[in-house]
Amino acid sequence: MTSSDDLEMDPLYEDDINDDEEAGLTSAERAKMKKQKRRRTRLDERIAGTAPGAYDVTQQEERVATRYMVKNLLINGTLIGGWYFFSISISVYNKWMFKDEKTPKEGEDGPEQSPPVFPFPLFTTCAHMIVQFSLAALVMWIFPKFRPRHGAVNPHHAESIRRTEEPVDEKKPLMTRWFYLTRIAPCGLATGMDIGLGNMSLKFITLTFYTMCKSSVLGFVLVFAFIFRLEKPTWKLCGIITVMTIGVIMMVAGETSFNVLGFVLVMSAAASSGFRWSLTQILLLRNPATSNPFASIFFLAPVMFFALLIIAIPVEGPVALGRGLAHLVELKGAALTPFILIFPGCLAFLMTASEFALLQRTSVVTLSICGIFKEVITISTASIVFADKLTPVNVSGVLVTIACIVAYNYMKFKKMRDDARMEAHLQGSASRIIRNSLSIAISSPSDARDGQSTQSPVKRPENLE
Repeated sequence: MTSSDDLEMDPLYEDDINDDEEAGLTSAERAKMKKQKRRRTRLDERIAGTAPGAYDVTQQEERVATRYMVKNLLINGTLIGGWYFFSISISVYNKWMFKDEKTPKEGEDGPEQSPPVFPFPLFTTCAHMIVQFSLAALVMWIFPKFRPRHGAVNPHHAESIRRTEEPVDEKKPLMTRWFYLTRIAPCGLATGMDIGLGNMSLKFITLTFYTMCKSSVLGFVLVFAFIFRLEKPTWKLCGIITVMTIGVIMMVAGETSFNVLGFVLVMSAAASSGFRWSLTQILLLRNPATSNPFASIFFLAPVMFFALLIIAIPVEGPVALGRGLAHLVELKGAALTPFILIFPGCLAFLMTASEFALLQRTSVVTLSICGIFKEVITISTASIVFADKLTPVNVSGVLVTIACIVAYNYMKFKKMRDDARMEAHLQGSASRIIRNSLSIAISSPSDARDGQSTQSPVKRPENLE
């Protein structure tokens, strides 16, 4: 078994859901044992003083916790802001390129519509994959610290840090053929389907409807996160997801320009997105070959390229592609045509790198809920740029979704605060223990000399009477 095979399938949590001791038990008995295990865990935390509220935090520890939390919030906020900007930019750009709106005939009412700039989303996305692969290779060539190597871990995950303490065989390959075919290839295929089918749906539906349908990705993400044990289900989380789903349905309700093919394409893209993000988190957390965003893009981009190319050839056709390129050159000029095709690839690279970096620092569910708010911003942008219409029901759905996002972020903020306080408390306790140990060690020699001077001398046996 190679090192790559050793790394990708370990459980993220120490407590296996299907322990051997639970084999053959009924569901009620298994639930009872899990409940008892949770109670013992809480009791251990209270005894050890690691449960929230079970320890006293000094003012210095509170300041350390605040600095730690503010630093994480600033970094995560910067990544989220970059992700929002690049994602919304590429969505608007793609809609401008791929929109398939016909010009009204003579005598018909309606504004003049320009023909699509380059209505070949699958071939265009293939070009984006080439750009992303090239940029990822360039980043790893300029910055060697991003190159795959043994011992590379995700510094924001305890399971990955623990692996650095284990012995590493430098002779074992980082990337094996089996790992590439069974882990990288499915993730690349799902990613290619997500991006390609989503871009293709923009030919048939509005950007607003696309965005509202794509918001359903959170449900798929949650299902796959539970299946792969990337997230522990809680009643609060399930309640927030349920209400958010209702909000998404309200956003979709009343769509005036419904297109069945576009709807099927965008929902297939949403399902592929949920699957690919769960696989991506597993890759980023568990394998040193893909332990940073640029290495992940480097290995995934070729698979995405060939997956999209296989679909693009029969669907869009090379002959039609040639005519489309000729039309683009005639419309925009030979100098501007490469820029029109390459520029969105650069945006996609920056967007994907921001997504991967944010996924390393948080979780797939957090990323998805942040993505819901991004979709709300995209809807607002589409209504301004493309004059997409929103009904009162759609607006109500947006407000319900925003309320759920606020509730989830409040939960994450409280957890982040508790984690920062516990980290500061543990560091402060360790520092106090070290200082006490040093003071005891310094005072020990004098205490020993004082003890020797006060002790009575031991008499030899012949001097005893």
